[in-house]
Formats: sequence, structure tokens, C-alpha cells
Amino acid sequence: MLTEIKDIELMGDNVRSKLRSCGIGVRIYPLAKIAFPHLVDLGDYCKIRDFSFIFAGLGVKIGQYSDMQPQTVIWGGGETIIGDRVSVGTGTVLLSAVYSHGEGLKMVDGLPEGSAKALYGKLTIQDDAYIGARCTLMPNIVIGEGAVIGAASFVNKDVDPWGIYVGSPAKKIGERKK
Repeated sequence: MLTEIKDIELMGDNVRSKLRSCGIGVRIYPLAKIAFPHLVDLGDYCKIRDFSFIFAGLGVKIGQYSDMQPQTVIWGGGETIIGDRVSVGTGTVLLSAVYSHGEGLKMVDGLPEGSAKALYGKLTIQDDAYIGARCTLMPNIVIGEGAVIGAASFVNKDVDPWGIYVGSPAKKIGERKK
């Protein structure tokens, strides 16, 4: 029961006072949840919609007017930086860490020390980018300014500014006007 009460404090507007910084006009929907809110910065007028989950890791910064659609997950122990005017589509997963699958290690939390190894990184999405629904973005990449990532794409490499990318793995199919 105590865990449930604590979880409720990290959902919706209850979490606002616990954030590292929170701009004006920020909207945190009632069913959005933020773990480690003291490591989260939200820019003016950004939106975190219902059923989104943010696990702050080393820190999460979301810029002005950016919009995390329902079921967006920001996950991992690394750092996530999202610029201004970025839209992240429903069901998208933004990863700032992954498990090492080499060296015969396991890939699950909670095992004795030395059994698993996380690889922490940084995911950066620059201003004016658009990430379609159900995408997966891996750590240690930069999504360039104004880039578009098509729905259900898997992105494991840097994306050029103003490029249009689709697929798994994502490939450049065009460019947009700046």
C-alpha cells in the first residue's frame, strides 16, 4: 500500500513540485508517470500525455512546446535531451541505456553484481524533429534538427538534419525544407 501512495505522488501534476525545473504552461496529464523527477527539466508549454513513462536516469530535458504522445517511454540510466518543438509519437521508446550482451552476461535487472552490465549513453533529439508512432531510438545517437522519423522505425545511428528516415533499421529516403 505504501508503494502505491508513493507512485501516485509521481503521476500527473503531483510530480510538478518534485521536478528539477518546470517551465510555464507545462501540461502533465493525470496518468503520466515520472521516476526520479528531481533529474527532469521540462521547458515552457511542453506536454507529457497519459500513459507516458519517464525514467530519468542521469537526466531528462524536454524543450519548449515539445509533445510526448500517449505511451511514450523514456527509459535507461543514461541521459536524454529533447529539443524545442519536438513531437514524439504514441508508443515510441527512447533508450539511453542497453544491456551488454557480450562476455556471457545476463540481460536482466536484479541479478547479483557482475551478472549483468548496462551500457549507459546519451540520446539527443534536436529542435523541430518529428518522431512517428511506435519508433525505437537507441542510445548514443543524435536526431538532427528538423528530421522526420517514420512510424515503426528503428533508429540506431545518427540522423541528418532535415532528413526523412523510415524502416528497421531506419534509412534516409528524402529531405524536408528547412
